[in-house]
Amino acid sequence: PPWPLGAPRAQGRVRADRAVGATRPTASMGCRLSLCGGPEDGGAVRFDMDYSPVSALGYPKEPNSLLDDRFDDEDLDDLASQRGMPPEKYSALVAAGKVVSLLIRQEGMEINLNRSVYDSAIILPQICRSGGNPRSFVHLSILGFAFLFLNFALQVVVLYMIDYEEQMMQDYSGQMKLCDFGANVETCPGGANCIGPSGTNYQNAGRMYSFQVWQTRTFIRDMLLSLFPNKAEEIMSNVDPGEYGVENYWVRFVCIFVFMMTVLSDITSTVDLMTILWHVPSSTSENWMEFHVPDWADKAIVKEFKDCSDIEFVKFKFAGMSRVWKLINCILIVIPKLLIFRMAASCGVFFLMETAGIQDVIVNVTALSFILNLDEMIFSLFSHKAVQHIIEHMEPFKTRPGVQEAENHSMKRSVEEVERDKRRTCFECVFLPWRSVAVVLLSAVFIAEYYWKNCKRNARGGWVSIDGHTPLRPAYNAWALILPWVEGAE
Repeated sequence: PPWPLGAPRAQGRVRADRAVGATRPTASMGCRLSLCGGPEDGGAVRFDMDYSPVSALGYPKEPNSLLDDRFDDEDLDDLASQRGMPPEKYSALVAAGKVVSLLIRQEGMEINLNRSVYDSAIILPQICRSGGNPRSFVHLSILGFAFLFLNFALQVVVLYMIDYEEQMMQDYSGQMKLCDFGANVETCPGGANCIGPSGTNYQNAGRMYSFQVWQTRTFIRDMLLSLFPNKAEEIMSNVDPGEYGVENYWVRFVCIFVFMMTVLSDITSTVDLMTILWHVPSSTSENWMEFHVPDWADKAIVKEFKDCSDIEFVKFKFAGMSRVWKLINCILIVIPKLLIFRMAASCGVFFLMETAGIQDVIVNVTALSFILNLDEMIFSLFSHKAVQHIIEHMEPFKTRPGVQEAENHSMKRSVEEVERDKRRTCFECVFLPWRSVAVVLLSAVFIAEYYWKNCKRNARGGWVSIDGHTPLRPAYNAWALILPWVEGAE
């Protein structure tokens, strides 16, 4: 009924939730009535009766989610009035505190899997051990390593063939290294890189061609000279083959930066795998999966409430791993992955630096990024649906326990976190974008390696190709992709 006129109103909440279709309270049915506050006691009365829901119609997935703030005696209006601010402003401060404690301060505390053959090769043997080594699990584990080796083979072969083309076949065709031929052609004829491979000055961009076009034009001129030697002077003055050079000096560096972002993503996942192998306990007493049914109701009621099957109760988590398996994973996964990173970075930068055309270098960086994503493609296409389900539902690996602690912060503590953040100095609040710094450093290192191995200074101070030679035999040493001091061709 309406509150009596003039009587003081209760400053609190009245909340009642009744199970749909329940006729009387039982062990699995009931209601919850929460009365906070009253005119007689100044808000000290509380009556609670727990319930367990029966139907999922219109309810959240967890019964506790019906309880605002877990009834922890925190009322947003009361806390806002204590600070003398509107509830909307206090709510914004609480949200800011959650962002600071759960997003900003917790970065790097969790590791999520990337849905690749590397993750499945590490996790499946441990899942197999935890489940008692059934034949199906053993088969899936073997397939996981088979797909891992397939990925290694494809990536190594593709990278080897790209480098073979660049280092061997171009030498057979007489193509010199591009280096900085024609770079900043707008500074010609007096610039540092204005002398082309033929020894003539570019003068302007109109005399610059790709290697194939320049080679064809040079062949036509030389053919005319050999057919009409008595008209050599006339041919040299009227037939201009131009010069071979780079169309744009800076687009190569931009594309290398883009490519290194993909490379850094790959090396970051490798570091994550190494972190997991380092931090998981070196024992086999812990299991990587369990069947967990919530304790707030029977399994049948929970399944009806959540509209799910038994597989939803199977939880996958990181647990202990024997030192033998840690060593196996390091030898078969981590070390080859690091070698492929080295091969991809070296071969990719060389490939992009040797691409003269603007459109060609942009297309090439897309192709190189595709090579590094082969592991995820193989996983999504070839892996069994059960393996994909396991990897998708694997709980994040927590490197530090601060995430769960921050999850339980009250509204008042969240506002206090904002106040502490305001008192931090500028140096404490500066977040170093280490990923972007790493991309810049990796790009600089491998670009410097390219100039060191393939270029030299000319008289004007520009970078030109080292002296070329025809390989003695068509065999390329693959170690040149990994070790910078090894020559690929004899």
